[in-house]
Amino acid sequence: MLAAAGLWRIPLLGRVLTGEGHIQVHRHDPRAAQALREARAALIEGRSVLLYPEGGLPHRKGVRETPPRPFHPGLFHLAHATGAQIVPLGQAGARALASGSPFEQVARLLTAPLRRPRLHVHVGAPLRLRAEHAQAEALARMHSALARAWCIAAREVGAPLVLAPH
Repeated sequence: MLAAAGLWRIPLLGRVLTGEGHIQVHRHDPRAAQALREARAALIEGRSVLLYPEGGLPHRKGVRETPPRPFHPGLFHLAHATGAQIVPLGQAGARALASGSPFEQVARLLTAPLRRPRLHVHVGAPLRLRAEHAQAEALARMHSALARAWCIAAREVGAPLVLAPH
């Protein structure tokens, strides 16, 4: 999984992430490209790679579910260079479990057994890019598949669908 490099600064968590093979993403930094090189190597080795093609989780207030944002081109480059399949995963409900300020996150986690928030992940049909797919066309196709998977997951948790772009 590609994850924000800041997570490695959390005591013990950084060691666990490294031990499990997670890949640090140094956003807005010259080292950012290293994450894609490591992800490409993992795919070539036959490993799976999980990434958020929007470039991370969106920062927003509240627990409202929102559709995927526009994608960065890294997903296209990885799929194009390795021939790896893209499996869209739509997830919903996690914000009801842990979102907001650090205080709110702890409160949500501690009250979760009483509130019983619903979480759902929907696995969409795998996609494979063809060599002739242009970047814009491929990213639109991948975004559409992820948006469908997200809609299904959001419906499963009973979230109102807000389809307008942010």
